[in-house]
Amino acid sequence: MTLNCLIIDDEPLARKQIENYVSRVPFLKLTGSVRNPAIANEILKSEPVDLIFLDIKMPQMNGVDFLRNHDIFQQVIFITAFPEYAIEGFELEVTDYLMKPVTFERFLKGTEKALAKVSGSKTIRSLHEQPDFLYVKCNQRFEKIRIDDILFIESMLNYVHIITKANKYTVYSSLKAIENYLPQNRFSRIHKSYMVSINHINAIKGHQIHINNHILPVSRSNKQAVLQIALNIFNK
Repeated sequence: MTLNCLIIDDEPLARKQIENYVSRVPFLKLTGSVRNPAIANEILKSEPVDLIFLDIKMPQMNGVDFLRNHDIFQQVIFITAFPEYAIEGFELEVTDYLMKPVTFERFLKGTEKALAKVSGSKTIRSLHEQPDFLYVKCNQRFEKIRIDDILFIESMLNYVHIITKANKYTVYSSLKAIENYLPQNRFSRIHKSYMVSINHINAIKGHQIHINNHILPVSRSNKQAVLQIALNIFNK
């Protein structure tokens, strides 16, 4: 698995050091390296980013305010020369807090924490004693979701929406990580961005699937899988 990284730091030398560290870690890929949060916010709107390396003290907006004022679903590692912000980092649930000057060994440890979270091990749980439920982390707590209640799951770059009849849960995870916790005979991938519950399908029309009031696209590469779903429904 590869993590797409964004560096936000107003100091050119600090950015250069982190860029060098990123290039040395096989599971990291640099998406951008910018001097302030305003530029970073534009990148976050258009590019897939999994991990942000964020300085705290910057002229236009500090890193703490940036996190508080924006919906950041990505993993965040603070890289700063100021230890007094550690409590704010804890409250904001950042992945790690690295003090400058950062050694490569300490940098690697922080990125390994981020990799574990993005892979789903920290945001999704399926308890053995309750196999018909998912526990997903959203809004700073784990929510219990009945697998039978899930209509479909939509991937949105760095996170997913789990849609049920009653609620929408936003979870920082990949669609692949969620897929690993779902029964394969009850869910099907119909598009790179969508996975549907077979039992909740109301209609299949051309390159579209209807579930409740939702109309979802079917990609060409997944058309055969959808045809098999239709045959299974017809033969029941």
